[in-house]
Amino acid sequence: MDHSIGAAARLAGVSVKAVRHYSDLGLLTSRRTAAGHRRYDDTAVARLRLIRTLRALDLDLPTIGAVLRDERSLADVAATHAEALAIQIQTLRRQHALLTVLARHPEPKDLDLMTEQSEQDRRALIADFLSATLRGVDQAIHQNLTPVLPEDADATQLAAWSEITRLVSDDDFRTSVRRLATGYQALASQRTDDPLRADPAYRGRLIALRRAVDPRWERYLELVAVVNGWAAPSRIAG
Repeated sequence: MDHSIGAAARLAGVSVKAVRHYSDLGLLTSRRTAAGHRRYDDTAVARLRLIRTLRALDLDLPTIGAVLRDERSLADVAATHAEALAIQIQTLRRQHALLTVLARHPEPKDLDLMTEQSEQDRRALIADFLSATLRGVDQAIHQNLTPVLPEDADATQLAAWSEITRLVSDDDFRTSVRRLATGYQALASQRTDDPLRADPAYRGRLIALRRAVDPRWERYLELVAVVNGWAAPSRIAG
């Protein structure tokens, strides 16, 4: 069945101007009447609907043309576009998170840190902090104390990472953590029995040591949990 340009536009849900433009680009075929008017068949209308759908998905006309000419499969184009959108979505989420953090804590230097640090930089920062403060401590413990900022970090995780960066760069905090690690190691060396056996006196000494140290250590543990998406750590009660 033949359709006028206006009828084809209505059936496909596009403007007459769009139909004319797609025809001029060679994306649609039509025949001319004796009076020179364009006529479109049902196949052309179906192609129009496909073009409208793909344009709504933000595909460009050259790519759509390649699909219509069978130079590229629709599945291949869809997969490629989906991957590109996933990257855009991730980028937008990160930008949104950064702007949210900046709105809550307008510290330009923090924003610089979060945008300029690479994953390698972040890992090096924490590795340096832990190796400098927890010498001799089992590497498994280092792993549990290492925050790993995900690529799709939300505003809360970014804010936590910013606070961690300030903490681990503070010389006083580093000194406090070294003192804590030394104290733990000294207490552990005093135990000659089963380390899993309940020992109220030993527990009391641990609590006293924990309380004597900079309370920011507790905050560091909380921030690591936030960045890593873990449950909040339990506090040692007296």
